Amino acid sequence: MITNLLVCNAQTPPVTHFSTKNFLPHNTVRSLHLSKNGVLWVGTDNGLVKKLNNKITTYFEEDGLPLNNIWAITEDANRDIWVGSYGNGIAHFDGSNFTIINTDEGLINNYITHLNVFGNFLYVGTSGGVSVINIAEKSVVASLNHEESSLMRISGFFEFNNTVFTTTYNTGIYKISNENDEYFLEKISDHKFIYDSERIGDSLFASNKGAVSVFAIPDLLNEQVPVGKKREGFPIIWDYAVTNDKTVYGAAWGVFEENGGLLKFSEDGNSYEKVHGVDSKNLVVLEYNPILELLYAGTLDNGLFQISINPMVQYYPSSHKKTIAIDYFNQNKISLYNDGVDIANKHYDASFFKQQEVAFVKANKNNLPKHEDFFYELNYDTPETDIIFYTIKKSQTHVWINTNIGLYKFRPNGAFESYLPLHTLEFDFTSDNNLIETNPYRGVRVYESEYPLRYRYYNEELPSTPTNIVGTFRRDSTTYFLSVFSGLFSYDKSFKSFLDTGIWKEKKLRHHAIFNDYVAIGNEFGDVFIVDFKKGFEIIKKIDRSEIKGNSILLLDSYKDWLIIVTEGGVLFYNDEKQIFINEDQGITKNIHAINVHNDVLYLGSDGGEYQVDMKNLVNSRNRINDLFVEQIKVNNTLYAYGKQPVVLNSKQNNLEISVSTNSHPYPNKLEFCYKMKDNSDWTKLDLPEINLSFLEPAKYNLRVRVNDTYTGQWFEKSVLEFTISPPFYEQWWFRLLVATAIVFVTSLYFNRKRKQHQIITAKEIATNKRIERLKAEALLARMNPHFIFNALNSIQHLVVIGENDKASAYLIKFSKLVRANLNNSSRTFISLKEELDYLRTYCEIENERHDNRITINFIVDPKIDIGDTEVPNLILQPFLENAFVHAFPNIIKNPTLSLTISQMHDNKLKCVISDNGIGSKKVSNPTQRSSKGISLIKERLHFLNYNLDSDLKIEHTESGTTVTLFL
Repeated sequence: MITNLLVCNAQTPPVTHFSTKNFLPHNTVRSLHLSKNGVLWVGTDNGLVKKLNNKITTYFEEDGLPLNNIWAITEDANRDIWVGSYGNGIAHFDGSNFTIINTDEGLINNYITHLNVFGNFLYVGTSGGVSVINIAEKSVVASLNHEESSLMRISGFFEFNNTVFTTTYNTGIYKISNENDEYFLEKISDHKFIYDSERIGDSLFASNKGAVSVFAIPDLLNEQVPVGKKREGFPIIWDYAVTNDKTVYGAAWGVFEENGGLLKFSEDGNSYEKVHGVDSKNLVVLEYNPILELLYAGTLDNGLFQISINPMVQYYPSSHKKTIAIDYFNQNKISLYNDGVDIANKHYDASFFKQQEVAFVKANKNNLPKHEDFFYELNYDTPETDIIFYTIKKSQTHVWINTNIGLYKFRPNGAFESYLPLHTLEFDFTSDNNLIETNPYRGVRVYESEYPLRYRYYNEELPSTPTNIVGTFRRDSTTYFLSVFSGLFSYDKSFKSFLDTGIWKEKKLRHHAIFNDYVAIGNEFGDVFIVDFKKGFEIIKKIDRSEIKGNSILLLDSYKDWLIIVTEGGVLFYNDEKQIFINEDQGITKNIHAINVHNDVLYLGSDGGEYQVDMKNLVNSRNRINDLFVEQIKVNNTLYAYGKQPVVLNSKQNNLEISVSTNSHPYPNKLEFCYKMKDNSDWTKLDLPEINLSFLEPAKYNLRVRVNDTYTGQWFEKSVLEFTISPPFYEQWWFRLLVATAIVFVTSLYFNRKRKQHQIITAKEIATNKRIERLKAEALLARMNPHFIFNALNSIQHLVVIGENDKASAYLIKFSKLVRANLNNSSRTFISLKEELDYLRTYCEIENERHDNRITINFIVDPKIDIGDTEVPNLILQPFLENAFVHAFPNIIKNPTLSLTISQMHDNKLKCVISDNGIGSKKVSNPTQRSSKGISLIKERLHFLNYNLDSDLKIEHTESGTTVTLFL
């Protein structure tokens, strides 16, 4: 189906929502006030909130509020805050303490509805009249009510020509007069049922149910009763706000009707439209920040909304589920959706594409591309509801739309021209405008003719044939192909692989953008390469993924000297001088699927519509940061009273916590802080604008803070604090002289004592060496104890007696080898691991033969260990093996096993584990039986070799055996 488009300019401004999920203590917001220093005050049904950027402070009754439900907030000339509760009067807040004024101090009523400051007086509107308070004296000077019997509920104040007026719900409009310090009310209109009133220019807007009445304020000064102009069809408006461009907004709540919301009045004020994006129909209060151009809307049921009035980002919803691609052919816009396409103000839906396919197949039934000829499979039975629209591609003369049922060719004016039954995910054109079709599983075709299909086929097995293509672009006479597995390819009369030819080894390429005279190419991992193809191939610059906000790149484009990078976190605008980042703070809350820049506008196709970004305003954004200041200092975790005086701290006051802040900013999450303490030091990044300085050395410090505003790309730097930490007493000259004298005296004493100690140590060393030599002798005797020798010789004699001369000879050879090794190594402290293992194997064989070879012996050595080059203490393991043969294996042990495992640790130590499956702890009836003289000597040797017996030697006895672990 083809339809002509009616262009719709409806847009949704960026909206940020605050609720109890963020910082509000309650989702009913009754009052708002923007102070002169940019602080937003929020009155809720459960406390008062102070918000400056991301700095949030909340106050409750326990902090001094008269009640937690705050219905009115204002500010006097001293920048002190006044809050009104609904039930316990008002309170003055000087920044530290609240002072309550209620009916006990002369207030006419404790149920506050409005607060306004005019001159030196605070006018308090209540549910029962008006009170006037002298701000300087904090005292009630007048309490006023009408003489009628009905309740006088104040619905607003306004001033005109130095006269204060008040509107009421049910008794009319009054002038508040003051003669000789006497205040009184003068009714000037019987206009009733006013829910709220606001002076806008020289007009008074008075809200009624279903209407807004507009009065010319000069008429209120006449003696005759003024008549207002009534505008019907409005919901009940509870508050008004006027923006810099004089646009009037209203907060509407229908009470018993679902017709509320944020309203935007027409220029003549006679009609309105609802502003989308504010998820509530119960709006009761508005506040406008003219510097940041932000409108705040308080609701009764869903917290607070922040609306950007003049945003860089505009959102235009559409009836389509997804905008897949956006492009321009000359000045004709092309938008591809999930269910059709718009080309030059003509819309083609999925049914049109299906009709063209059906007609072509019917006319060319016997001449269709076949899957067996390596065409990418195309299902001609695909229903229109299952058509997938891939992308837009432009040749030199036409617009091409790629789908899963074929290629469609359109003229730039939107007229449909032809259909090709080709299924491809990525395609492009040669320099002479011929179609190049890629197949994700096969080769590539370059077409000489579209009707009939005439082409040259390039087999995928050729290394130069593009495979797994995910993107294409053209530069001069060359067409380039990005492969997610095989890198970059090009075509200019023939194909070439940059990976195969060694030109560029990068394999996993995904995205591209034409960037000035270069091409930006992004890989699968998030890096971006700026490539110059004019001189063949040259990488000008690599933008590392660490410089890009977001973990993965979704899309690339460019604007002048700015590279535009869309990630899952937002949109980054990057050049050599600065970076700008926009995301959900600026209203980009939906998934981005398409990108295009045209006539200084960035188009971002998304779910349900598209975003438009004014690129001129974006890249030329003014710096919104003009101040940096210290908000709070804590010294050693105690609040420090900081003023304009110099900060001088003693040497113990060297742990500081410094909170810094800026002037108010529309998007404080976009601010990145860093600091340095000295001019020649490096900048240190901060996660929060809070600087923790621990154990500072005595010195003079100059704390400089830099804030990078990623909303504008600008940065601001300032010295925010100079302070001094005085040196301790021990760094004073007199103390140093005293210390020097003491050092000379102590040194002389030290050397005298050292000489005496040296004599004592020398004597001890001699005694120790003698002890070591004695230990060596005892260890040698322990290694070849007489009991072992006797048993061995007895076994040899037994073999001779019974006629087993061969076995006796072999046994004797092993025994003599063991004795020879003992004699050769007795004088060496360390031997190679190979010698130690040879000795242990021979020893175990002799012992095992004495046990009728019934013990299974395993030696397991880590192959990574060079046993010939690794040294260990001489015969350090033998006593543990001997212990096992002597004690571990009585006849009750079936299948006895003895294992030695040696492995290398990460610190190059050897871990030696000797384990057996003997009787273990079951035989430990007397602990002395578990120790042998050999093991005692081993421990003493280890001690003299500087091993830690607590960590390097562990002996564990269990019911299933004994395990000795030794770290060498």
